[in-house]
Amino acid sequence: MNIPKWCVRYPVTTMVGVILALLFGGISLSRIPVQMKPTIDRPVITVETKYKGAAPLEVEEEVTEPTEQKLTSVEGLTKMTSKSEEGRSKVILEFDWGTDKDVARLDVSEKMGLVRDLPDDTDRPTIRAVNSDAEDSIAWIVINTSRPINEVRVVADNVFRPKLERVPGVGAVFMFGGEDREVRITLDYQAMNARGITVKALREALLRENQNTKGGKIDEGKRRYVIRTVGNFTQLDQLRNTIIDRLPAGPVYLRDIAKVQFDYEDPTRRVRVSTKPTLAFSVRRRTGANTIEVMAKLKETMKEINRIYDGRDIKLRQVYDETDYIYQSRGLVINNIYIGGALAVGVLLLFLGSVSSVVVIAIAIPVAMISTFIFIFLLGRSINIISLAGLAFAVGMVVDNSIVVLENIFRHREMGKDRWQAAVDGGVEVWGAVLASTLTTLAVFLPVIFVQDETGQLFRDIAIAISVAVGLSLIVSISVVPMLSSRMLRRSDEESLLSRLISLTGIYWLGRVFRDRFVALIEWLMKGVVFRLFVASAVTAGSIFLAWHFFPPIDYLPKGNRNLLFIFLRTPPGLNLDQMDKIMGQLEGRLKRVKEADRFFAVVRPVNPLLGLIAKKEYSDQESMRKLVRKLFGVIQGFPGIRGFVTQVSLFRRRGSGFIGGINLQVDVTGDSLEEIQRIAGEVAEKSRRLPGVRFVNSSFDLGNPELQVHVDREKAADLGLSVTELGDIVETLVNGTQAGIFRDQGKELDIVLRDSKEKFTRTQELSQITVYTPDGRSVQLGDIAEIRQALGPTKIEHIDRDRSVKLTVNLSDTLPLQVAIERMRREVVDPIRAKLPLGYSVEVGGRAKDLERTWDALKWSFLLALVITYLLMASLFEAWSYPFIIMFSVPLASTGGVLAISFMNSIESSVKMDTLAMLGFIILTGIVVNNAILLVHQALNHSRGGMPMREAILESVRDRMRPIFMTMTTTVLGMLPLVVSSGSGSELYRGLGSAVLGGLATSTIFTLLLIPVVFSLWVDFQEKLMPASAAPGLRGGENGHPGEAGLSWGGNGAGA
Repeated sequence: MNIPKWCVRYPVTTMVGVILALLFGGISLSRIPVQMKPTIDRPVITVETKYKGAAPLEVEEEVTEPTEQKLTSVEGLTKMTSKSEEGRSKVILEFDWGTDKDVARLDVSEKMGLVRDLPDDTDRPTIRAVNSDAEDSIAWIVINTSRPINEVRVVADNVFRPKLERVPGVGAVFMFGGEDREVRITLDYQAMNARGITVKALREALLRENQNTKGGKIDEGKRRYVIRTVGNFTQLDQLRNTIIDRLPAGPVYLRDIAKVQFDYEDPTRRVRVSTKPTLAFSVRRRTGANTIEVMAKLKETMKEINRIYDGRDIKLRQVYDETDYIYQSRGLVINNIYIGGALAVGVLLLFLGSVSSVVVIAIAIPVAMISTFIFIFLLGRSINIISLAGLAFAVGMVVDNSIVVLENIFRHREMGKDRWQAAVDGGVEVWGAVLASTLTTLAVFLPVIFVQDETGQLFRDIAIAISVAVGLSLIVSISVVPMLSSRMLRRSDEESLLSRLISLTGIYWLGRVFRDRFVALIEWLMKGVVFRLFVASAVTAGSIFLAWHFFPPIDYLPKGNRNLLFIFLRTPPGLNLDQMDKIMGQLEGRLKRVKEADRFFAVVRPVNPLLGLIAKKEYSDQESMRKLVRKLFGVIQGFPGIRGFVTQVSLFRRRGSGFIGGINLQVDVTGDSLEEIQRIAGEVAEKSRRLPGVRFVNSSFDLGNPELQVHVDREKAADLGLSVTELGDIVETLVNGTQAGIFRDQGKELDIVLRDSKEKFTRTQELSQITVYTPDGRSVQLGDIAEIRQALGPTKIEHIDRDRSVKLTVNLSDTLPLQVAIERMRREVVDPIRAKLPLGYSVEVGGRAKDLERTWDALKWSFLLALVITYLLMASLFEAWSYPFIIMFSVPLASTGGVLAISFMNSIESSVKMDTLAMLGFIILTGIVVNNAILLVHQALNHSRGGMPMREAILESVRDRMRPIFMTMTTTVLGMLPLVVSSGSGSELYRGLGSAVLGGLATSTIFTLLLIPVVFSLWVDFQEKLMPASAAPGLRGGENGHPGEAGLSWGGNGAGA
């Protein structure tokens, strides 16, 4: 089917198709979810088990190890890590990329069902499939109030949080600050001893009485009744009147030996915003939800809550809004699209000198771009920084095909043809070339499918945006452009006013002179076989050498430029909450004097406290944020025993690295003995701190947590009728409290806790003075039957694949490339220490280093695969093996330009790096830069088929195709230029990629016009000497050695031009 001819004949139908494409594109755009970055679905499952009051060693032995033992055999598991902390075990399971998380979660649940030997007072394990994209908070909301925080927490938990959770698109709402309510049973030990009731017997009685039981069914007439015995506690009087034991003197009620009341759990953390105590909500969106829509509805809900509680000293206030960054980054990209489009149109006006011609080409931009949203919607993708950047890059590319077609139509008009015939012939003649160019651009994205990790998922959004837009531009170029040209182009003897004005400037004359001189230069370069071999070899080898010499160190993922910073503090082990509160209060006082701070918040806790700071908008540019980071490092200095580091929150997080993501290097030390692991980790940390570019080294392990260990004299205890377990229960109940079931209060589950007065123990010596009552009614102090020893224990125990480990997080300078840091770490720290390690211990650089190495290997193979696919595709289109080989000479030239462009931009702006997104630019280049060579070779073959000698055909093809080649290069480069030179929110994600494509395209265009004719002429000479009978090579050899008419001449009329 002759598409250009059909569209020229049926213009109304063609325009109806355009209108429908724009209409459905607009509808699709309104329904595509908007978010900050593409959804990255890591196959990670977590298993969390709470074991209240247990030390890390007990958690490790009694909970973590049995859990790990059963989970080792889960199918598809690639790595298993765990954390055993005070009162909590967390096992993290990482699976192969592409694993179905629902299936993996089911497998994990089945394996956890086999874990039978967990302690009785552990909570039911919580199994969760983690989505890293949904792990980021889109909003932080605080409650402004002067009321007691615990009092407000009840309302916040029962009213505010459910309302926020019901907002469409909200996945989870977490609350921080205040303490949960509990039912506290304060024991009277003298009364218990007088009645011979032990803590164990009391707990068992409460558990026994606090449960519902099933009773079967009864059929009566037409009805069936389900029978159940109701025993759950729902009122405090039910608890108070519970019979614990029956004595000869009568029943013993709980009220006789204890006081029952509602109370609050002991505080474990405090939250403040700008020094004021508060409750905070962290809101996370559901995967795939539109962040902007979710935020709008969230704000409506907040307004409604504030309206209802107006005048009650309770008000919700949002302190962090992720959509601010989305609006800024989206606005920057959209502005760059407008600027790039305007520059491309301006260049077209300059080249063509015709407003009508420019209008014909400019239509390709909105049609292709808006229609792209249809496919983004159908493929279930989102509008984000990456996909918008892809569309921005495509602005200059979508006009390429239209330029080639229109320029050829324009040339046919100059040959004297009428508008209708010129539109048809011009479109048909270059149809094969634009098809080949488009297919090579699309084909290079095929290898991206095989990159399954985090970067591969990022690549897909930009690959879809560019490939769909370019593919649609092909359809526009062979349908809409010929149709409009047949009605809008002037006759060849007509000259527009704009064209006459441009001619007066001498630009056209300079262009013709440049073209003639350039062709003359190529003709000179085509003299002599040896000289041409030297030129081709020198240019190719030189470009490869320059790319190798200037290739910058590689990095993983850009961290973005959010105006949110965190200050992580490492404090001496054993500080209590009140002491930590004093330290944090002093730090908050210092932060109040930081002029760049818009607001800040503090999470006060005994272990790993942190401060967060949101910078003012006027200080949110990249350089100001760097200065602020350095300034905050000075703020946290001067506190004895406290170390800390400041980091800007990254857009991309790795499981286990918290918010700090891509600016850290992780070193894992594994082995058996905690003391030996700590020694090795200490040596690694000490040497790491001396490396250039290292700002801070944080260890996940500290063997300095103060403990009071109760060592029971078993003989003495046995003589009194007591076991070690019973003594442990008594100590836990008196000091920390023992859980004795669940109390249901208005739909909420509260812990029932047995304990003594919480103010009783204020000094360590009082522990030995605890009175212990024996089963026969005697009393003895704990110190008489046990020795109280002070010792040091771990704050946290981590495992990697069931081996004990210590994770060292090495915080790096923003300007230090990850590859350089990895090489230094291995050369100067890891390798020397590894050489003298005891048997069974290891030191490995992990985390982002492993990610980078895996991704780099995948991208290298993807690049090679892109080369192979491009070559094979061109071989199929040309129906020849030689012409694609000639065309592929343009690839090393482009790679050199891309490397030099990134190196140059990095010298100006350190945030532009050779990261994994920039590496994608070189894969994209492979499909783009061959297009110019395809045009040259295709046009030369057209002239050859018309009877022109091949040497003259090559020179004529350069003369014919120089203008469209420079037009497409200039429009593409100028379309991308605003993205590369503009800095702002989100630009760090795509400036490296844009620099690679822009630099590679600009340099390859010049050298392609020089090198391809030289290599092509060499091949022609080689063919003529070996096969004289085929001195005029065509696209496909026909009978008697004559060229055929297949290949890229599909639908053509064979006319040379």
